[in-house]
Amino acid sequence: MLIYHPMQDANHCVFRTLLLLEHSIHKEIDIELYRLLDFYILFPYLLKQISPLPMELRAYKRLITKIPEPFESMLNTKRIIYELESLQTVALHSLLAKKFIDIDSFKLRKIKRTDEVLPKSILVAINEAESAREEWFRVVVNELPMVQFHGKKGLKMRTGLMEFRYDLESL
Repeated sequence: MLIYHPMQDANHCVFRTLLLLEHSIHKEIDIELYRLLDFYILFPYLLKQISPLPMELRAYKRLITKIPEPFESMLNTKRIIYELESLQTVALHSLLAKKFIDIDSFKLRKIKRTDEVLPKSILVAINEAESAREEWFRVVVNELPMVQFHGKKGLKMRTGLMEFRYDLESL
């Protein structure tokens, strides 16, 4: 039996990336942070596993705990985020080729939306996306990027999804 999951679909990853960039209040997003945000757009219920929950997100604790659990179970989230990286790279390169993200920012390991106009059908899909109407989505694309990302108190450590031990601490 074949089972489809958007995690394994490069085109869906392109769509999620555009969805994130179009709805975020942030003009530029670090690529490493983007990878984490995309993971939580795919699996928002895993926001519950961020521990300890950063002070910046405590106001959303009730909202986060109300995100319904899916049917499937996630046994190895570190492996999933690792496997997701190759699709995210393909998606970013596709968006670079179409000039939807800025090449100079990308060279600095950031993603930034250009002024290139998206096709109307994609704009409609982005504006009508059900997930973008969810409150958790706003928390992921707007609030999560405001939380410290690197170091012993950063999101990488709190999520347990990315290596943080070799991060330089901010001064």
